[in-house]
Amino acid sequence: MAEADLAVTRLVLERQDATSEMLGLACFHSQQAAEKAIKAVLTALDLPAPRTHDVGLLAQNVPVVLNMPMAVLAACEALSDFGVGPRYPLPGRLVVRVVAERAAVDGLTVCRWVNTIIGT
Repeated sequence: MAEADLAVTRLVLERQDATSEMLGLACFHSQQAAEKAIKAVLTALDLPAPRTHDVGLLAQNVPVVLNMPMAVLAACEALSDFGVGPRYPLPGRLVVRVVAERAAVDGLTVCRWVNTIIGT
């Protein structure tokens, strides 16, 4: 499912005419990919996966022994704000392409690390 979310993100970013709302949804799907990936690690280790969209909080539940790189933790933290906001955009709150592109990189960073831990 995380891979599907990343694919949706890529589809949005391929569109040169993507609106702010579409770019916001790309951010949301990047966040969802990371959330699902981190929850997959926790589930694979038979650990509880808290019911939250806060990917940074979820990452804190990953055992230290897995040596999560700081870049992955930073990506989780950066994506946390996209768990809810893009689904309910506020007037005047625009998402620009560079933000969506950064979120896409962050989502991919998290998913790649998870693949090294549990594979797919």
